[in-house]
Amino acid sequence: MVRTAFGEEKEVPQLKIGMVFPDWEEIEEQFKAYGRQKGFAVVRRSGAYRSYSSQSKDGSKELVKQKRNALWTCECFGQPERKRKEKAIVPFDSPLHEIVGSGIRKSKKCQCPVHVYASVNNLGQWVIRRAEMVHQNHHPTPSKSRTIACFRKGFIKENPHVVSQMNVCLKSGMSVAQTFNLMATQRNGKALMPFLQKDINDVVAKERKARMKGGDANAMYEYFKMMKEDNPNFYFIYRQAPDGRLQDVLWVDARSRAAYEEFGDVVCFDTTYLTNQYKIPFANFVGVNHHGQSILLGCALVSHENSDTFEWIFSH
Repeated sequence: MVRTAFGEEKEVPQLKIGMVFPDWEEIEEQFKAYGRQKGFAVVRRSGAYRSYSSQSKDGSKELVKQKRNALWTCECFGQPERKRKEKAIVPFDSPLHEIVGSGIRKSKKCQCPVHVYASVNNLGQWVIRRAEMVHQNHHPTPSKSRTIACFRKGFIKENPHVVSQMNVCLKSGMSVAQTFNLMATQRNGKALMPFLQKDINDVVAKERKARMKGGDANAMYEYFKMMKEDNPNFYFIYRQAPDGRLQDVLWVDARSRAAYEEFGDVVCFDTTYLTNQYKIPFANFVGVNHHGQSILLGCALVSHENSDTFEWIFSH
């Protein structure tokens, strides 16, 4: 079902051989909408292009590629990857099935033949040449649309108020699990949720990565670069998590490096401080000068107080 401009739901027709479309994007849009209506995801597998030379506005020639045909399939189309995964038993009729004992790992692919193939005719129109719509080895139903990743992410993208609610809950101190449970309660249970808890984790990770690109972490990095240019003896180093967010950072100014040369016999490493906004432990290296006064020898922001983080800090 698709929603019209007037808020009405309209059934998406099934693609059939001989149907004509102005472009391949319209075929893909209709097939994906039909898949969402029936409970399966659609993947564009391949397509051929025709290359030809065209003259640009400035008179130079440029190579242009034009798509000539395309194949769309059910996401369960094709052979499962033959890689053994032990102790993973999944029902055969599940989208994530596994044939136990055959060495086939958990996979969505189950040799489902559903596909649509289209190509361009002499008039430049796209014509459906092949259309197989009978599923095999799995049983999609409309209710399964809520469990398919592309539809879950699409729902979040189409409903920005959901992301706003997530951010309000997380900024108030609630965990991801508490946020998901609250939103599930508002929707009369987890069974009716159009997305999963892992989707909230993905949203949080993307926003953290965005903050790293243009937020406080980036401002700190730019400031440290400026300090390094002003004084080559200023030292800093950082590392990022796999998702792109800032993980740990260490910095030592020129005065602290000079002080360490004189008073580095005994150094205290303290991680009992906590920053206000990001709840990241602030660690410092402290020594004692010849007057018995505490002196700062270095600083760090650490993501975790564990052996891996401390090993990274002390190795630099």
